[in-house]
Amino acid sequence: MENTLDTRSYSELNTALSLAQHTVYKRYLPQLQEYAAVRPPQILLDEQIEDCTRFFQLEELSCKKGEDLLQKLSTVYHASMSLGCNLIVMVDVARIDAPAKIYVGVRNSGEDPEAKRKLSTSFKTLKNGMKSNFPGTKFHDVPAQKDMPELVNDIFGNSVKYISSVSCVAAARDKSKTENKSFIQGLERFIDAMRGNTYTAIFIAEPLTTKEQSDIRSGYEELYSSLSSFEKSVWSYNENMSRAVTESLSKGMSQSITDGTSHTQSHTKSLGINIGANTSRSTEISQGITKNSPSKIAMAGRAISIAGSVLSVVGMAFPIVEPVAIGAGMVGGAMQKGAEGFSKAESIVSTIGKSMGLSGGVNAGYSKTTSDGTTHSETNTTSETRTQGTTDTKGQGRTLQIENVNKPIQEMLQRLEEQLKRTRECEDYGAYSCGAYFMSGKQESSLLAANTYHALMIGEGSSVESGAINFWNGLDEKVAPKIDIMKEYLRRFTHPIFAVPITAEREEVMTYTPGTIVSGLELPLHLGLPTRSVYGLPVMEHAEFGRNVTEKKVFSVSDERKINIGKIYHMGQVEKKSEVKLNVAGLTAHTFITGSTGAGKSNTIYKMLEQLNEEDVKFLVVEPAKGEYKDITAFGGKSDVTVYGTNPKVKETEMLQINPFSFPKEVHVLEHLDRLVEIFNVCWPMYAAMPAILKDAIERAYEKAGWDIEMSENKYDDNLFPTFKDVYEQIREVLEESEYSADNKGDYTGALVTRLRSLTTGINGLIFNADEISMEELFDTNVIVDLSRIGSTETKSLIMGLLVLKLQEYRMGSSEANQYLKHVTVLEEAHNLLKRTSSEQSSESGNLLGKSVEMLANSIAEMRTYGEGFIIADQSPGLLDMSVIRNTNTKIILRLPDYEDRELVGRAAGLNDEQIVELAKLDNGVAAVMQSDWLEPVLCQIDKYERKYDWMEEYEQSNEENDSLKKISVEKELLNCIMNNELYRKNDRVDIKKLKDKVIHSKLETPVKCDFMEYVFAEEPNLFKPLQKLLFDFLHAEKAIENAKECTEMKPWLRNVINSLSPSVQSFETEQINLVLGLIIAEKVQRDAEYEEIYNHFTELYIKGRGIV
Repeated sequence: MENTLDTRSYSELNTALSLAQHTVYKRYLPQLQEYAAVRPPQILLDEQIEDCTRFFQLEELSCKKGEDLLQKLSTVYHASMSLGCNLIVMVDVARIDAPAKIYVGVRNSGEDPEAKRKLSTSFKTLKNGMKSNFPGTKFHDVPAQKDMPELVNDIFGNSVKYISSVSCVAAARDKSKTENKSFIQGLERFIDAMRGNTYTAIFIAEPLTTKEQSDIRSGYEELYSSLSSFEKSVWSYNENMSRAVTESLSKGMSQSITDGTSHTQSHTKSLGINIGANTSRSTEISQGITKNSPSKIAMAGRAISIAGSVLSVVGMAFPIVEPVAIGAGMVGGAMQKGAEGFSKAESIVSTIGKSMGLSGGVNAGYSKTTSDGTTHSETNTTSETRTQGTTDTKGQGRTLQIENVNKPIQEMLQRLEEQLKRTRECEDYGAYSCGAYFMSGKQESSLLAANTYHALMIGEGSSVESGAINFWNGLDEKVAPKIDIMKEYLRRFTHPIFAVPITAEREEVMTYTPGTIVSGLELPLHLGLPTRSVYGLPVMEHAEFGRNVTEKKVFSVSDERKINIGKIYHMGQVEKKSEVKLNVAGLTAHTFITGSTGAGKSNTIYKMLEQLNEEDVKFLVVEPAKGEYKDITAFGGKSDVTVYGTNPKVKETEMLQINPFSFPKEVHVLEHLDRLVEIFNVCWPMYAAMPAILKDAIERAYEKAGWDIEMSENKYDDNLFPTFKDVYEQIREVLEESEYSADNKGDYTGALVTRLRSLTTGINGLIFNADEISMEELFDTNVIVDLSRIGSTETKSLIMGLLVLKLQEYRMGSSEANQYLKHVTVLEEAHNLLKRTSSEQSSESGNLLGKSVEMLANSIAEMRTYGEGFIIADQSPGLLDMSVIRNTNTKIILRLPDYEDRELVGRAAGLNDEQIVELAKLDNGVAAVMQSDWLEPVLCQIDKYERKYDWMEEYEQSNEENDSLKKISVEKELLNCIMNNELYRKNDRVDIKKLKDKVIHSKLETPVKCDFMEYVFAEEPNLFKPLQKLLFDFLHAEKAIENAKECTEMKPWLRNVINSLSPSVQSFETEQINLVLGLIIAEKVQRDAEYEEIYNHFTELYIKGRGIV
């Protein structure tokens, strides 16, 4: 028996299932390589590449650490394709050893001005999107008129024999299922996998219009509705039985008579409104003619899917390359060049039209009716009823219900639901027809590229549509024409079009492309960019710093001066209008500058000094290495900088001369002595009793120079100080008087005496002397101290420490507290002085070095109140004392590759983890800058210091003047004065008193200076004793007598002594020489009574007039 209950159409089901295989699953994609390629229309072939494309080549990709690269790419791509232009990403490797060149561009038909305007606008949008979402990214345009045609010709040349295409839906993989949470689907994986191959990869995305997206959604919904009724079938079976018997009899009769008269009159007014609604469902066969713009080939195959386009082969406007193969019906798109065709769809994919109509009308009328009538009727009725019945009912019922689930249809409905979700996503983020193409001159390279790319794209949810890899072998004669046709499409950056016949009997074909519909969220996976550096494109991850300098307004500062050091540097890009200005008031709390060699420390300091000079802030630069600062001393177009060096032969510098033992009058000698010993502790390795021995020797040297240690007064002159030679001599005495063992004495002698002796000879002897540079010249003017020519690190450290010590004492004695910044001191390579020390103590030294460094650091910190600021620069922060880094208000950190250095300085500057890592990647001249009153650190591109200064002309002139003015040394002046005046008691010591300041600041030994002062201030008549003492020490008579001890006769002995005196007196008259000998021998008798006989013998000879012959 025919089932009339099930009204579902199974023929429609079969049609729907067949079409769903292609619209939902895209089963046609794996067979793409078997289909015929449609030749591009002439209008497309006539397009010039320079008119319809715009590209730029990536040089460096920059992104913020931790940000989602795919989301940012989605924004860039959506904006650039909003006007309907295609987006292209191309990777080209021309040779095996060549770097990968990555191009990004847009494509649009360029035959009319409006299309060109859209192309230009889209390209600008693309570039601006890259700059805004990936600040710091570097790229350059590919000139459309010159380089672009040449590039395309090179890529699509005759060497390309193989083309592969990949059609799939990309999906991000679930990172929660792996231990490594990093993104592994980036383009860098593809490029790395293809190392050693030559290839060109082209990724094309064509945007879909809102209308096209709506059609696709409607198609999926209709298909879902058609299939949903077949998902389940419920069958119910019922059985029941019953019986009934009834008998009835009825009889009746009636009679009636009626007479009546009626008169009726009526008036009628009428108003009528009618409204009708109708619905209809119809299946229609329509003939449509579509004329597309000749340039829009890419629309082919776009509707993917829902309503197929059928084209008549007969008389159609394009040829098929090869005989059309028989295949299953596919879903296609619109054809080109004014192609006309008939479309016919049956069943559920036919045009299901639903129409609703409304119809209505209004009518009105008036009528009057009058009627008269007479009625007569007669009726007789008789009725009799008898009923008898018997009812016997028996019932029995059964029900059977069967539910049948059609699993294939259920699965297909689930797929349709997923597709509908994707369409909603497409409506939110945009929809694009996306395909990837890989070309090469080698078959394995093309296939490797396609398979690698496909493997990278698949993820959770990729199976929502079938993916496929198609391959065309250009060496096959049948396939070679397809390769040529595909090149014509691809060189214009559009999807190739393919055709397949619907049936063998009917000459009709459908067209489609390898592109699959993806959403704006999926697109960045298809057209991705490297997330890590590859050969050919560095990818830099940047940490985010402040975009402008924001200060805390806790309290007002009276000193509102600022210096500009550069521009804000954000994500690898200089923001030219955002200046970085440092508060000058904050520089009194000191500045720390660090960075590796060549990172730009010196340039940073140059710029700061230039800016500070404009604010009338003087500076002192202590440079222990390189010696570059002397070349940058032209600030404001003038040279007001003095450079002191350590080599007297270098014409460009003046000789540095300092006396470590001098100090201002306002400082007590014991204060200076303590600080001086601490300097030695920092510069020299000291242990056990060495600091005590050194301090005792220095104290004795001060006493020998005439100082009262307790009262801090000098009985001769407050400007008379000991020298290293005096300390050297006193150490020997201290050790001789001590009760140390011979071993300890030997150790101390080797450690202290040897070092002190080295400071009294050679260049060190020229540097450390009493004729020092005045403190005003050194600390109140612009000065550079160049120590780069000193080989000993200990000596460099000692000079740096002494300069800091003298600066502190000078500021304490000459400045008031709470001053504005008026002077800065630059300590280059500060670890030479402010060394990082261990906190551990030993029995030998008790962490003497650490305490000494702490004293120096505290001294530097305390000088801020006198308006003194320090700029501490070092390329190795790990070697510096931590308190120096912590206690600096301003920190400027250039590139630091070392992890420990970055951590140390970064934490001190308040940087976060990402910013600390960023320090290793900074460009030259870029620094992280932080002042204590700023809310956050910023990156700054330090302005380049441009000015140089030529020293040669000025110094050559001054040296010529110095050469022409031959100055007589103090030693000769003093000798001449004694020999010509004092021996004969002339001029009452007027001339010798004039030499007082010269003698005190000369290089003469301290005992000689003391003898000189005693003689100058001696009272009459006791002048010969001070004079003979002065002559004895001044002429180094002790040494001369020692040299003559081998002589046994008087005259040879006298001649030997005369010859050994220094400075020599042989140029003077015999009388003068005899007087000198007499005074010397008399003084020797005072010191050693054994020489009294020699004195008497000399006196006899002198009286007889037979002194020195």
